[in-house]
Amino acid sequence: MVFVRITAFIMTAPLFSGRQIPGQFKIGLGVVLTILCAGVIDQPVDSLSLGTTVILILKELLAGIVLGLAAQILFQAVQLAGTIIDLHTGFSMANLFDPTFGTSTQLTGSFKNILAILMLLTTNGHHLLIQGVLASFDWVELQALIPAWSDGRIASFFLECLAQMFMIGFMMAAPIVGTLFIVDFALGIVARTVPQMNIFAIMPPVKILIYFCIYILILPSFFYLLNILFETMFESMASILKIMGG
Repeated sequence: MVFVRITAFIMTAPLFSGRQIPGQFKIGLGVVLTILCAGVIDQPVDSLSLGTTVILILKELLAGIVLGLAAQILFQAVQLAGTIIDLHTGFSMANLFDPTFGTSTQLTGSFKNILAILMLLTTNGHHLLIQGVLASFDWVELQALIPAWSDGRIASFFLECLAQMFMIGFMMAAPIVGTLFIVDFALGIVARTVPQMNIFAIMPPVKILIYFCIYILILPSFFYLLNILFETMFESMASILKIMGG
């Protein structure tokens, strides 16, 4: 049961769930963490029937998935910000394959995702993720059921996480999107006042040049928002543990 919860968390949590990490490594990490955790868990499991054992294993699977998704949903704010920026810049026409999520993504979204992963590793955020799943055994015992699944508290919490994801994603994209909106407005006025100018040939290079200039200026603020994102992500993991353990 300990192995099922830890492995389910690894398969859904940010950084560990990426497809660039081999499946053998994920299973091996789950085995190592299970050995380390099983030695300190003081929760004796009595002899159980086969049906009860299956129910408890399914409960551990769902507990690990819920804990991993609580962090993964908020981490998607970085990808959302990159998608919004590329949609206004014109980079959305060029897609790249992102091995982290196994989907096609835009240029800015992939670049922001790489920066976020490096920031998470630099600040030892992966240690906090592992600490969170190990601490879950203090909140949700192996033989305890989770009544929060039936009263809607977990669903409401995930809706709040989605709202925070959109808010942080829009905050990351707002400076560039707002600047490009002003540029579009100014170029539209130029196109109306000087119809001889081929504005459609000038607009893409101008927007890309302004995009890179603004991006260099606001890059420190992006890391500040990443700090807020990581704090919110770890707080959401603590909150979901309190909900399931309550």
